Amino acid sequence: MKKKNVKIEKGFLFSKKNKVSVWASTHPYDDIPEAYFEENFSKNNTRATNTWSNNFKMRYFSPSKMETNGAHEGTINIKQAVGECSFSSSFIEVLMSKAKKKKLNEITWVILLFEYEYSAKISGIESDEYVTLVGAFDYDDDAESLIEVDDEYDSEIQENND
Repeated sequence: MKKKNVKIEKGFLFSKKNKVSVWASTHPYDDIPEAYFEENFSKNNTRATNTWSNNFKMRYFSPSKMETNGAHEGTINIKQAVGECSFSSSFIEVLMSKAKKKKLNEITWVILLFEYEYSAKISGIESDEYVTLVGAFDYDDDAESLIEVDDEYDSEIQENND
């Protein structure tokens, strides 16, 4: 018997360890209504929904596993934007290949959702009016850093850990 993906009444559940899902936008950040990001919380404030998650038919997401980055004006290279969010290089080559195919090398902002394997095939949604799914990728937190952390920042971390 073929296994089916079960749709929960309020959306799909895509949680999966060692995965990261990435969405990118070329839409100016300042032109996006605040309501798009406004979160409604449940389960002791560990789960949230908003217009973005509803548009992509997600049942909920964990805000603590989300990172965003972008440019207040103009665009930023997707590799730089993602690198400043994740530091891990484990998925960047595959991400860059998909970004190039989708013409998302230069973006205005990016969303990374860790421990999440979003599937446009299952949900039927790859983009909304503001963001496009770049893809879901294998993620290794112990992989080499994607960007160089400067010595001053490194020193601050060390001092805080002492």
